[in-house]
Amino acid sequence: MATTPRSQAQLARDPNFLKRLESLLISEAEVKAAETPNSNPDIATKRRQLAQAILTNPAGMAQSLAPAICNATNLAGSTTTWNFEAGAAETAATDAEIRSQIDTLWNILAGV
Repeated sequence: MATTPRSQAQLARDPNFLKRLESLLISEAEVKAAETPNSNPDIATKRRQLAQAILTNPAGMAQSLAPAICNATNLAGSTTTWNFEAGAAETAATDAEIRSQIDTLWNILAGV
């Protein structure tokens, strides 16, 4: 089955995927929280604020950010299917691909 906006929307709401995304967001947030501030303190502050929001509310932030992440290049370009036996949406995107997408979107998600 081809990846479609509908399949990506289902993936963004899938409880199993959200748990996976939660873990990957935490991993990336830990990296971003430890960054040395760059020459623009406003950007650095917003990037750290997003990291802090994820670290203090990973489940809520995963749910909030999932639609943007699921519809971005790395996930939209990977096959998303419905596993009827498990009753779950599944993506062929690897953890590394998802984490790369989170990194790529970080400034946008942080509002900079």
